[in-house]
Amino acid sequence: MKNFISKNILSLIYIFYFIYIFSIFFFAEYLNSANFINGYLLGNDSVRYIEGANNILNFKIPDGKGTSYLGYIFFLVPFQYFAIDLSYVVLFQIFLTLISSYCLYRISKELSSPLGATISLGFYLFYFPLQIRNFYILTETIFVCTIIFIIYLIVFYRKKLIPTLIFLVILFLLIRPHGIIILPTISLSLIFWSFKTKNKKIFYLLIFFSLIMFFPTLTLLDHYLENEDIINKIINKGIIYGYDNPNNYLNFVQPSDKSNSLISLLLFIQNNMIIFIESFFKKLNFFFFRTRPYYSELHNFYIVFFNLLYYPLAIYGLFKFNLKNNFYYYFMIFYIVILSLSVGFSFADWSGRYSIYILPIIFIFSGIGVSNIQKKIKPYFKN
Repeated sequence: MKNFISKNILSLIYIFYFIYIFSIFFFAEYLNSANFINGYLLGNDSVRYIEGANNILNFKIPDGKGTSYLGYIFFLVPFQYFAIDLSYVVLFQIFLTLISSYCLYRISKELSSPLGATISLGFYLFYFPLQIRNFYILTETIFVCTIIFIIYLIVFYRKKLIPTLIFLVILFLLIRPHGIIILPTISLSLIFWSFKTKNKKIFYLLIFFSLIMFFPTLTLLDHYLENEDIINKIINKGIIYGYDNPNNYLNFVQPSDKSNSLISLLLFIQNNMIIFIESFFKKLNFFFFRTRPYYSELHNFYIVFFNLLYYPLAIYGLFKFNLKNNFYYYFMIFYIVILSLSVGFSFADWSGRYSIYILPIIFIFSGIGVSNIQKKIKPYFKN
């Protein structure tokens, strides 16, 4: 029996996953929303994406905030063009999740061990807050799958796959506003990697290229900050975006400059330094630990339980990772750091969905942690 399980562990995991997904599908209207009778769930932004797809079919480019979600809007275009029911979007998102899960398994196996990879895969496929996103007409599933595909192509780098990698990076940029973090993530990872590996030619070339791209990047960042109306959101939307509770708001000094540019944001932070630091760490707390004051005790208990499973393993795996001069190590670290900073400088999301974007990497490091624990205790079982 033990040999059967060990030889067929992947097949068994995927069989249980299909049962799990079917259970979510069957009980979703009781867990979440009555509109699941249509086979899918709608979030607050779903209508924007559907309308954006219809606008493209009518030769109208989405304007305003729609331009920050073009990747997902174009993803919906074929479904709208052929009048395919949106429940098939759910099926396609589940299909992408399956492909990305196998990529995550391969990544974790490459960086740790078969046991570590199995643990990473289990966390990814059976963590409910991740899997319920498959049933929403929202950007999260495609966004999470795309970053896994990018990491996969970096870990298993091949020159012939560079065009695919470039396509995925562009897609990641276009799916949602957070996609912009891929640019500083790649830049800083390359610079740090070339410095640590003492590759001076690449290092100086990257510094030169970074200087050239400095002002265009600032322009792009300014556009993003203005589009997000960032200062107004920091002041008026609270620590947790839109949570209507006095404890959620801090008394910031109102800025005189309403432009939302990077300069105005930095001046705003300077004028509110102490209170901003307080809000920064409160947001990071909600970002990483995912609990919310308005969740039920059972809901928060579920989240804390899983936090205690994967975070200690991930932290241990992070410090025990042996291949620290590989580019993908720096990429994963900078991705987590930059996304965390973006939340600390803006706001924590109501549903905790922003932290979902880093969970696959956390699970990979959890697998590395498990692998290192396995190596530590293995000699005792031999005796």
